[in-house]
Amino acid sequence: MGNPIIFYGITNETASRLDKFVSITGEPVVFSTKDEEIKNYRGEINKLYLDKYEVVQINEAFKRYPDADVWVTYAIANNTARILSGIFKPEKIHFFEADLEYKRGCGYIGHFINYGGNYVSPCCIVKHNPIIKVSGEVPERIAAWQKYSEKLMDDIRNGRENDCSKCPHYQYGFYRKTVKADTISFGSTHPGDTCNLKCIYCFAEDSLNYLKKHEGKDTTYEVLRQISLMPEYDTSDFNVHFANGEFCANKHCDDILDILIKSKWRSVIMTNMTIYKEKFAEFMDTGRLTYIQVSLDSGTRETYAKVKGVDLFDKVINNFKQYPIHKTFLDLKYIFLEGYNDNEVDIDGFCNIAKEAGCKQISLSSNLAKPFTPKMRELTIRLIKKAKRNNIYVTESNAYLTLEDKKFIREAYANTEPETPLEAMYDAKITASGDPVIYNPHNSGKIEGEGKVILNDGAIPGLKSECFISLGKNSKIVVNEELSIRPSAKIELFEKAKFEIVSAKIDAGVIIRCKNSIAIGKGVEIFDNCYMADSDFYVLKNKKDKQINPDAPIIIGDNVKIGHGAIILKGVKIGDNSIIAPGAVVDKNVPANSFVQGNPAKIKKNFSAKTAFWRF
Repeated sequence: MGNPIIFYGITNETASRLDKFVSITGEPVVFSTKDEEIKNYRGEINKLYLDKYEVVQINEAFKRYPDADVWVTYAIANNTARILSGIFKPEKIHFFEADLEYKRGCGYIGHFINYGGNYVSPCCIVKHNPIIKVSGEVPERIAAWQKYSEKLMDDIRNGRENDCSKCPHYQYGFYRKTVKADTISFGSTHPGDTCNLKCIYCFAEDSLNYLKKHEGKDTTYEVLRQISLMPEYDTSDFNVHFANGEFCANKHCDDILDILIKSKWRSVIMTNMTIYKEKFAEFMDTGRLTYIQVSLDSGTRETYAKVKGVDLFDKVINNFKQYPIHKTFLDLKYIFLEGYNDNEVDIDGFCNIAKEAGCKQISLSSNLAKPFTPKMRELTIRLIKKAKRNNIYVTESNAYLTLEDKKFIREAYANTEPETPLEAMYDAKITASGDPVIYNPHNSGKIEGEGKVILNDGAIPGLKSECFISLGKNSKIVVNEELSIRPSAKIELFEKAKFEIVSAKIDAGVIIRCKNSIAIGKGVEIFDNCYMADSDFYVLKNKKDKQINPDAPIIIGDNVKIGHGAIILKGVKIGDNSIIAPGAVVDKNVPANSFVQGNPAKIKKNFSAKTAFWRF
């Protein structure tokens, strides 16, 4: 009896092809598939696929059947092959329809044409790609690529030395079996190519500057025009990749888009998303822009400007909203740059942008294969946890990573569990009912400490009255033991403000505004509709132009109870075990063990807190 069989992949077409698949391998013991598909079969009711086959995560399938052979049902399975090879031995992975086999090579050989000004190449990896000098019209150049690639593939299959043997990316993996030109790529070597950014890692700037001064007929547009007249490429299986500067800034962009809109081709476009163009939106709306990659490389406006050389961060975010992104596959790229974007603030901000933009994939890279630092690896794990939470796949950029970092990213993605939403964003332990709002526009506000935060505590199901926390730039909430916040309460922190709590319960309708500093001790209860602020939020000056109402911190001691509707003003210190009666306005310090009531506040000292509390 042979090894157990696992089928991987469930699509709308899988059921109609299942009999064919089973005739090749026999019945599978279990199905597995992508996380976004598997959720349809797991949960309280473990639904069977076609009422027959159990569907489990691939790691679970491996635990049950470590000796199984995995057969992939997808017709295109490059990413799937990489995921599975991090779990199963390569010889255990097979494909029903994908044109893949396990051998030495790389992901470009056999199908990919890097089309240069006077050359073609089977790949686009700078400094390592074999160059085939060509001349003549486009059909002649493609024919030269075909002849060269067939010999290269034969040399690889038979273990002979070849032009790719010394390339660091020439490794064992899952690569194409046959030679067929299905992808042509343009990469900043044609007249008309240009870019409107000044990225600190760019190696194409010299080439782009040269092209500005040397106009010629061999433009990207002219190459595509000739290919559009070749019948063999009048097919939806043909792909065009644009990585030649900024696509929407190309001198011939409108002419190129006219060809793409009329053709059957599918396209991949690398763009910085800084330019909005109606015709580009029209092409995106066709659904034939199958993949769009944006190297954002940051999560904050400040870092973006440092990396890109221009302040267009807000424009990019706005264009994500304007373009019909849902019609394509958005891949956001993050190139790690030591000292620039290797920090939690940028990673967290980047992940928020990816979620809001409808990103399907995040690609990680480094500056021309510079190895990841230990810090970058820690940040990679953080990013993966956040991405998995939002069903965003994380992969490595093919060209500019060391082999060790590629392996690290694959294994990290396979073995890292997603965090819960709020725990993924903040360092404190956070639990929530309903959908509380944490507004953190600069992505630099923190909720931290060793304690626990309970949001919408006691919420009534179906009643929308969520609590709200607003975190200003570089502000901080520190919880040492426990903070419980009821629905409709509001806490607002301004820039660099610090709100520190040992343990407290904040009731419905409470408003706390912290401009600089508020500290709350242990066992504090703040009842409904109270107001507390350490600033007047306006400036009063005397005749000598001196401010007479400066901000001042609020300090509340242990076991303090503040009755409903009470107001605590700036500069107030409330001692331990004190009681603030409902409606009291406190604008002066309160000694320990005091009872406060009225407006203006009247203080009764050495009062029994327990007895007084039950008077409200």
